[in-house]
Amino acid sequence: MTLPLADALLLIGLVGACATLLLADLADHRGRRLGLRRPAAARAVTAPTPAATAPRAPARPAAASPLPPAADLLLVDDSAVARAKLRRLFEGAGYRVHLAVDGVEALALLAKGRYAMMVTDLEMPRMDGVALIGTCLAQAATARMPIIAVSAHENLRARFNACRDICGVHRKPWADDILLSHVAALIGTRTVPALAPC
Repeated sequence: MTLPLADALLLIGLVGACATLLLADLADHRGRRLGLRRPAAARAVTAPTPAATAPRAPARPAAASPLPPAADLLLVDDSAVARAKLRRLFEGAGYRVHLAVDGVEALALLAKGRYAMMVTDLEMPRMDGVALIGTCLAQAATARMPIIAVSAHENLRARFNACRDICGVHRKPWADDILLSHVAALIGTRTVPALAPC
């Protein structure tokens, strides 16, 4: 099928105009990337709208949106490396972080204050994570506190069955984004006061 000559010329003209606009946009984009501006003559000129010609009210500074209060997290792990990684991860997300090296130290901190959540290792000396979780669930002051476990234990399913009443278990090495999302979701569903003396 052949196009009439007038239609063919119109089509060629439209293709040429589109190509010119595309090249101009590419040049403008490249110039902006390099910190250049297109010459005034090359910029699109539009007729001013009534709103554009009306005097503008002085710009007011945007009100800062109030940030939610930072939640207090208790991180329990006998590994200094794991504690440092967890601390960096959660402090970077705006949480207040408190550290314990085992279940005994964690219980001492829990007796002095309230925490929005606890993230604990399962394999620790003196008092392991399973015993710590059991003690927390048995005490009225900590029974409703969300708890997540992190563990490098080979038989994670068996360890999870030993502490099935917690909010989840993450295998070491954990995925930072998944662990952060899990903690944020759990803290968002609970109303737990910030750290304060009991």
